[in-house]
Amino acid sequence: MRVRRLIRAFVLTLIFYLLQVCAMQHLKIYGVVGNLPAVAIAVLTVSYGKKYAFGASCMTGILLEAMTFSVGGLYPVVYPVISMLFAQVFADMSDEKREKLLLRQNDSTKKIRGDLNPHIRIPLNAMSIAAALEAVFLIYVTLSGTELALVLLLRAVVAVLYTGLLAVLLMVPARLFLRMYSGRIHRAMTEEKAE
Repeated sequence: MRVRRLIRAFVLTLIFYLLQVCAMQHLKIYGVVGNLPAVAIAVLTVSYGKKYAFGASCMTGILLEAMTFSVGGLYPVVYPVISMLFAQVFADMSDEKREKLLLRQNDSTKKIRGDLNPHIRIPLNAMSIAAALEAVFLIYVTLSGTELALVLLLRAVVAVLYTGLLAVLLMVPARLFLRMYSGRIHRAMTEEKAE
């Protein structure tokens, strides 16, 4: 069971990375691309938990470092650190643990205290990761001697908003791929048959 989850997480991370490298260059908005690896990490953080998100962020950092030679070792460090920082906020519990708690309460309409809908947490997490990455890149560019202009700040804001839009559009298909809805669908079908 855990091997299947690991394989799904690996494949999802790889697919989002390949889409970032191959397709996102053709889907620019005002010359800015969204951050699909941040979306994948956000989906894994909320759906599978911190360990899977850490693995995905390490894999993403290594893959991006292999493809980009100008940054010099920044990606393998920045992606895991930033994703783990925001995982502390957005991965309060996996969906599997949440469903077990709801089943123990014998009433699926009850809300777990302090819990936020995963469909809200995923875009917020993706936008937070993207914003932190953009801040790191702006600092890096500034330290390398480039003057920080308003255009760079606006591009960073557009990148964060674009990443949030991508998260909203891709979180349901990604969670379907991760089989996060299969338990709910099965329960709905058995309740329908019982009536």
